[in-house]
Order: sequence, then structure tokens, then C-alpha cells
Amino acid sequence: MSTVNMCRSWGDVVKANETTVRNLLQGEKQYVVPLYQRRYSWKRRDLAQLWTDIMRVAGEGNNATHFLGSVVLAPSPSNTPTGVQSWLVVDGQQRLTTLSILLCAIRDHVYETDKQLAAKIDDMYLFNKYASGMERYTLLPTKADRAAWLALVEREPGAGGEDRIGEAYRFFRAALVQADDPDDSQDLARIEQTVAARLSLVEIAAHPDDNVHRIFESLNYTGQPLTQADLLRNYLFMRLPARGDYVYERQWLPLQELLTDKQLEELVWLDLVLRGDDRATQEAVYHSQQQRLNQLPDEAAIEQWIVDLHTKARLFYKILNPHSVADPDLRRALDRLDRWGAAVVHPIALHVLLANEAGSLSSSEAADALRVVESYLVRRMIAGIASANTNRILMSLVKDLGEQVPSAKAITRALSGIRKKLPTDQHIRDAVLVNSFYWLGRGPQRSYVLRCIEEDYDHKEPIDFDTAKLTIEHVLPQSLNDAWRDMLRPDLRDGETVQELHSSLVHTLGNLTLTAYNAKLANDGFDTKKAVLRDSGLAMNREIADAPRWGRDEILARGRALAARIIKIWPGPDESAAAAPASPRWSLMDQALACIPAGRWTSYSDIAELVGVFHRTVASRLAGIPRPNAHRVLKIDGSVSADFRWPDPSRHDDPRVILETEGVRFDDAGRAAAEQRMTANDLAREIGLDADGDSDREDGVTFN
Repeated sequence: MSTVNMCRSWGDVVKANETTVRNLLQGEKQYVVPLYQRRYSWKRRDLAQLWTDIMRVAGEGNNATHFLGSVVLAPSPSNTPTGVQSWLVVDGQQRLTTLSILLCAIRDHVYETDKQLAAKIDDMYLFNKYASGMERYTLLPTKADRAAWLALVEREPGAGGEDRIGEAYRFFRAALVQADDPDDSQDLARIEQTVAARLSLVEIAAHPDDNVHRIFESLNYTGQPLTQADLLRNYLFMRLPARGDYVYERQWLPLQELLTDKQLEELVWLDLVLRGDDRATQEAVYHSQQQRLNQLPDEAAIEQWIVDLHTKARLFYKILNPHSVADPDLRRALDRLDRWGAAVVHPIALHVLLANEAGSLSSSEAADALRVVESYLVRRMIAGIASANTNRILMSLVKDLGEQVPSAKAITRALSGIRKKLPTDQHIRDAVLVNSFYWLGRGPQRSYVLRCIEEDYDHKEPIDFDTAKLTIEHVLPQSLNDAWRDMLRPDLRDGETVQELHSSLVHTLGNLTLTAYNAKLANDGFDTKKAVLRDSGLAMNREIADAPRWGRDEILARGRALAARIIKIWPGPDESAAAAPASPRWSLMDQALACIPAGRWTSYSDIAELVGVFHRTVASRLAGIPRPNAHRVLKIDGSVSADFRWPDPSRHDDPRVILETEGVRFDDAGRAAAEQRMTANDLAREIGLDADGDSDREDGVTFN
């Protein structure tokens, strides 16, 4: 542990120690957030950034760390020689509270499967094991947050409510469900170790007579820090004492004018990736490049690296601005990737353009290679495969190709096989019929898929998607009226309800289209919608208008037809990939369950609608496999299912009693309050799926 003295202009001296979360929290100590501090306020974007950083560090090996910032502490005036040593948290309470919430979430996630890890988290980070009263707790948030925190740390029934602390807890519970690999028994322990030992902070401990508010003010004084691009430029031209002016004018200045600082930092990172470092991170790009550049022997080698970087910058600019590309095939392929909006394609796209620049690939061949990358993204989205794994695979693609020319055939071969999970044609056919496409990927990506399908009709007078204000429309609406219920009833199968059939169809691709008349169509009956769709400029809408009715058979038939077009537009893996059937997205269900707050409930049908399965399949799975908050899933009318069973055969307590303890209200007929129900749309938003609106106003994504 390093120690430095921080001197302030007013003459006080404090000690600043670099430390870890483990060293900060373990031992007989307590951190108290003073009354004058604001409440816990981190939002989803803050939590998501922290989680991204943690997962990156967890995947990079034991030497990787991540700096979180400083925590300013002052001794509590209530300290006694014999009690737990108490510290006031002057600055850093948001980070400290968030980390403690995350540790609670890890403890509760492994509570039934790894008692030792759960007890370790309690004893080392959350409790002062041998203390009593309020001194038992390692962290005491500000008074306004204290009840929610104590419920969480004590695992009380009302824990994880709808306050900010509860929201953060449920975010991490859902994230842990997604990260928990059933084939890796050490993944949760690795995450705990990352949080405890590989997140670093600077602990600034004031003396009792220090002016802690002055310290707080000095630490929060904001200046304009040097960017990584600034640091790299300064380093490079210190290495060029003789040739610096010439290289700056001829190479560096044009490069710097072509790209923003942020884009330049990404380019320097891309240079590392293209040289085979698939674990390079943009957060530490200056340090990583400096280590590599230190090995270059002289000014000539440094100058050549800058010349090469200038070449990459010109090509990277084309990736970021496809309209600047002269060749129409290559321009279209880059534009399609740009519309998809995934920066993770930048390494392989730059690799392909470098091959094109060197003459190893023609522009047409380069365009074909980029279309394979696009196909990989689109097919995995349609199949419902997690994007985090996609990112890892595409990050390693350049390294996997090695010395091969990155042709369409080579990239297809590299992305084929069971581990790479490029969905086969049969996988796509199955997934289109069952997956809730409306909650896959991001709104612009869903609209993009429908746009590409429409373009495949090969219009003589194609529609201008760049000016048309088209949004996604559910033909069978999200909210049923009597006319739509009457249309669905003839399609019911044994024991199936209209609501259950509706849930299984409404968000599938076969029921979705593009229209500029979304608000006008709303929940109108099919005859009214047909009249509007028949006059549409989109061929897919005129096809829908030709149908005599719109129920199960029609939606599934359209789904099969759209799947055939998808298979043609986006090519699949080579013959080395075995066909894999579409599988329910049970991880998505587990994330949704983990996000249900205390005092709320959902239904089997809502879960089925979210995941894309039959509601009875949901009930069977919950009865057979322990899942978080499974008792919060009820029948659509709010009653406890007569077939409800705990996965633990020794458990016989009444789920209604537990729900009432958590705050759910039941009427005399045993039905939970409808206003406390979380619909499929509510669940989708809670776990961060990109779906806006509860009505057929849709996601509002436009093509302009």
C-alpha cells in the first residue's frame, strides 16, 4: 500500500492511502454517512457503468485493476477506546453505498448454493460480527436511506423495494443472473474477488482537527484534465526531438484534424487490437500503447508508427462516415454496420479496410466480408443471444483470423461452430416463431431488420427510409378489445385462454410491421387496419391486408415467410456448425424475477410474453428449479395457482402469507391488487430492455 502526503494551501496535512474495497471494509469499523449528506442517488446508467467496469476487470486476469476514486473520511466524535471505530464519510458515500449494495446482491445470489461465500461477505464486509446494536453494521447510510439499507443487509421480506437502494439491489441481482455461467463454478467467486481486491480507491483520512469541509471542496474542484490523446501526443513528441516538427506537420496534425480526441483514443486502441492484443481496454489505452512504444528503438521507428496510424485514421474515418466512401458496394456495407450502431465491429471493419487498401481484397470482396459481420449481429439478435458474449467474440475475431486475409469465407469460418454460436437457418426459423422480437436488441436495430426485409421485396420505386417517419406497429395490438378477443377465440387450444394466446403471439416478428400511421391505427379492429395497410407504400403491409383474418395461423405463417427472407438477406454459418434448436431465454426470465420489488407481483402470462414461451412452461420451470422471487408469480387474475409448488419439497409455507408480509394486498376472493401487478412491459423496462410505451404508440424509432 502506497502512502502520499497531500498538502493543501491552508496548511493542513492529510494522509491518502491507496487501498482496496476489502481493506476498507473488513475489520471492526463502521462508516457513517452524516445527516447533512444527500440521499443515495445513483441511477441505472451509473450502476451499468460500474458493472461494465467490474466485468471487464474480472475477465482480464489477476493483474487488472480499476480505480474508483477517493473516499474522504473523518473520525467520528462519538468514538470510544473500546467500541467499533466509527468514521464519517465526508465524500465517496455514493460509491461506498453502491459497493455495499452489490456485495449484498452477491451474497443473496449465492445464498442457497454457496453458504461459505455468503457467510464470508456477511462477516468481512457487511457486519461487525461481535458488535451489538447499530454498531453491528459496517455501513450506516444517511437517516433517510437507513431503513431500506437495514432491510437489505438483514434480508428482511421488504428488502429490495422501489426506493433507490432497492432499485440498485435489483439491478445487480438481475446482472448477476445474466453473468452466472452454469458451466463455470467459480464465476461468482471471481466477481466477488474482483469487487473486493481489484477495485482500488484512495482513502483520505482526516485528523480530528482538520476542516473536512475544506477538504471536500478541494477534492471537488474541477479543472480540465489531460485526455489520453493529450498524454500520447506529449509522449510521442518527446521521443522525436529531431523529427518532431516535420512529423507533426505532415502526419499528426492532419490525423488530429480528421478525428475528435475520443475517436483518436479509440483509434489508438484499435491499433493495439489489430496487433493481436484482444484484451486491450480503451480506459487504459495510453498506458498500454506506451508500454509497446517503449520497445521501439529510435525516432525512425516512432515516425513509422505515426505514419501507419495516419493510414488507419483515414480508413477509420470511412467507418465512422460511410458517405465518404466512393465505391457503392463498400459504402453500402459500411452504412449498414453504422445503422446497426455497434462499435464492437470497428476492429474487424478496420482490418477488412486495411486488406482492401493493401489490395488483398477488392471493394466488392471487402463489402461481402463486412456483410458476414452484419449477419452475425443480426442473426444473434433475432435468436436472442446475449450481446455481451457477442462483444467478446468479435473483439477476438482479428486475433482468430491470424495471417488469413479477412475474406467473407474466412470470417464465416471463424464465426462458425458451437462456441461462436452463429445461428443456423433452422435456429432462425424456430426463433422467429417464438421469440418476443419486440424486446430484442435496441429499437433502431429492430426497425433496421424490418427495413431490410422490406427492401428485399425489390421495389421498382423504393421508399425513402431516410425521410419516412416509420415506427413499429403491432398488427394484433398489445391491448385487446372485444373484437380482437372474438377473433382469437377460434384459435384456442385445450385449456388455453385468450390472454395466454395473445401473450404468445403479440411481440413475435410475424405480428410486427412498419407504418407511419401508428397512432391512427392504435387498437382498431383488423378490418380497419386492413384498409390503412392496403394503401401503404410498403409491400409487407399490403401482404398483411390480403389476409382474411389475423390470428394464430396467419401470424405464424407470416413469421415463416419473414424467416425465409432473413435467411436469404443474412447468410448463416458454414457446414461446420451443427444445427441448434431455438431455446427459451430462461436467463431473461431469471433477470425479470430478480427485478420484481417487494410489494409487487407478476403473472405466468407476463413472464411467458417476455420470454417467448407458453405460460405453463413457465409454471413448470418455477416449480422444478429454484429461482429468485418465484412466489411473486401468480395467475393472471392475481390468485395463487392451485398447482404452485416450492422446488424444495420440504417447504410448505403459503406464498400468499409471504406476499402479504412483503406488502401485496389481497381481496376477499384471494386476488392480489391489480395495481401492484408488473406487466410484461413493466418487466421489460425494469431489466433495461429497449421498449417504450404500454400502448401501440410503439418505440417511436424513426428512419430520419
